[in-house]
Amino acid sequence: MKLSKLTTGLTAAALLFSSVTASIEAASTAAASTSFKDVKSSDWYYSSIQKLISKELVNGFEDGTFKPNQEISRAEFLKLVDLSLQLDIPANLSGKPWYTPYVSAAVEAGIHRTSDFNGNWTQPISRQEMARITVRAIDQTLRNTKTSDTQLVYEATKRGILSGLTGGELGLKENSTRAQATVIVDRVLTVLNGGNLTADKRAASYAEVAYRGTNVQTMWGGSFRSLPFTSELRPNIAGEFKQILIIDLSDSNSPFRDYVPSGFSKINGQTWENDYLIAFKVTISNNKIIKDQFTFRSMVGSNILMPGIILPRDSKSPINSNQNFYAHTINNETIWALYTISKKELNELHQSKRPEFFFQGYGTSTNIIELNKNRSVF
Repeated sequence: MKLSKLTTGLTAAALLFSSVTASIEAASTAAASTSFKDVKSSDWYYSSIQKLISKELVNGFEDGTFKPNQEISRAEFLKLVDLSLQLDIPANLSGKPWYTPYVSAAVEAGIHRTSDFNGNWTQPISRQEMARITVRAIDQTLRNTKTSDTQLVYEATKRGILSGLTGGELGLKENSTRAQATVIVDRVLTVLNGGNLTADKRAASYAEVAYRGTNVQTMWGGSFRSLPFTSELRPNIAGEFKQILIIDLSDSNSPFRDYVPSGFSKINGQTWENDYLIAFKVTISNNKIIKDQFTFRSMVGSNILMPGIILPRDSKSPINSNQNFYAHTINNETIWALYTISKKELNELHQSKRPEFFFQGYGTSTNIIELNKNRSVF
C-alpha cells in the first residue's frame, strides 16, 4: 500500500523539520509559519525557507524558531528530497523507524544507493552525501550509471546545486545544516522547473580538478586530454601529466589564485596581469642514465604559451618546485611547469576556431604532445 502524493505532501511535509523525538501525529498538525524568531529577511537562506514553507515542505519548531544552524540528519534530508520530487511513499505498516518508507522510495527512484550509506540514519548528513542525492535528483542518467563521488560533486557544483564555503572550499566532510539543506533543495526545485542557476566558479574548479585533474571546463568551457597521460619529453625521458590548473591572474578571486605569489614572472619580462597561468603538474622519469640535467622547458616548447617562473626558489607556493631534473641516475621527480597565455591571444585562438594546445620536443625529439584531444576546438 502506498500513500498518495497529495496525502504525503500535506501530511509528511509538515513533519520534516520537526524534532525527531516529537510524535508524528503532533508534528503534522503544526501550522506552517512564515516567520521565525531566529530567521531574518536579510539571511542568505531566508527566501529558500519561505519558498519551501509555501510548498509545505518544511516547518519550524513549536517555540517559533527554525533553528537554521542545527544539523540535519540523513533521514530528514532524504525525506525532504523525496517530498520535493513527489515520490510515492509506501506506507510504514511494519512498525519500523519512521524514515523506512522514505529510504525505500529513494532507493526505488535511484536517488539513493545502499552503497552510499545504509545505516546510521539519524546522524547528520555530510555535504558529500548531500551532493550524491541531489545531483541524481535532477539528472536521471546519473541514477542509472556507474559514478564516482568526485564526479557527482563536480556535477553538483557545475550545475550550481552545491556552492563552496568561505574561499570556495567544498567542505565535503562537513555536516549540513537545516539552512544549507533548505537552500540546496530550493535549487533542486529551480532546476527541475526549468530554471537556471549560477555556478560557484571556485567550487566548480576545485571539484573539476578532483574529478578530472584540470579545471579547464570551468574556466574556458573546453577540455584537455584525459588525465593522467604519459608522453615522451625527449629520448629516454618521459613525463606523466597529472594536473593542469587554469588560473586567471587578473582576478584575485580566481580559483587557485592564492597559489601565485608576487614573485611570479614571465621569462620574457613582460607583464602578466591580463594573462591566464597554466600550471602543469608533471612527473618526469628516465629509463636510461644520461649524464646531464634538464628543465621541462629545455626539453619541450609551445608555440603559443610563454614560460613563467616563481622567485625566490624557496617560495612556499603549492605550484613552486625544483625545475631541474637530474638524469645521472634512474630517477623520477614531480615538478610544476608554469606557462601563461594572454586573454587577448586566447580569444584570438577561439576566433580562429583552432585553439591548438601542444608541446613539441626540441633537438632530436620531434614528438608532439597534444594537450587538447585531437587538437579540438574549445
